[in-house]
Amino acid sequence: MATPMTQMKSYILLFFLLTSLYSKGNTMQKDTTPTIKNNQKQWIVPAAGFTTGVMFATVSPLKKFERNLNLEIKKTGRQTKIDQATQFLPAVAVFALDAAGLKSSNPLSKQIQLFGAAQLSAALIVYPMKTIIKRPRPNGADNRSFPSGHATRAFVSAEFLHQEFGQLSPWISIAGYTTASATAYLRLYNNEHWLGDVLAGAAIGMASTKFV
Repeated sequence: MATPMTQMKSYILLFFLLTSLYSKGNTMQKDTTPTIKNNQKQWIVPAAGFTTGVMFATVSPLKKFERNLNLEIKKTGRQTKIDQATQFLPAVAVFALDAAGLKSSNPLSKQIQLFGAAQLSAALIVYPMKTIIKRPRPNGADNRSFPSGHATRAFVSAEFLHQEFGQLSPWISIAGYTTASATAYLRLYNNEHWLGDVLAGAAIGMASTKFV
């Protein structure tokens, strides 16, 4: 059985990879002219995340690392379904903050449209890729592992929260991305995905929301 320290190291690694992408992107946005909303630099972070995910899925030494990481996590023998809920928690937080009277970037009616469009855009990318790439899941359930749909939806939600309320406090964005990172980790914990799958899914989720 994997020790608590091994599990913690696995989570820290995934959390660092995912949240560091957010931190880098947030820093780059501060360095640009505020009036330039659609700048090329905002796409560097999702592109880097997706490229990293592809590398983990295709480069032999990184694939070996993926397998070893999943083996260590799988030794716990436990699973949870909480990731079915956590993938949407950052989006729920948006509407909760709306109800609390905090000032958002867009009115509620537009938020609903944007969130729906972002999730739809992400789905139109993720599900054809799953069908075309046919990567087997670690548990052997099917060949639709890459990219992770749960990670994609979680990071659509996290980016949505960041876009709507991140200007109020960086901790709001950090909370959203921490929740999304936890969802991505749980996909590994449940033996449903490889590391490359969730990294690529996270990148697609961020990019889809930025695009919308």
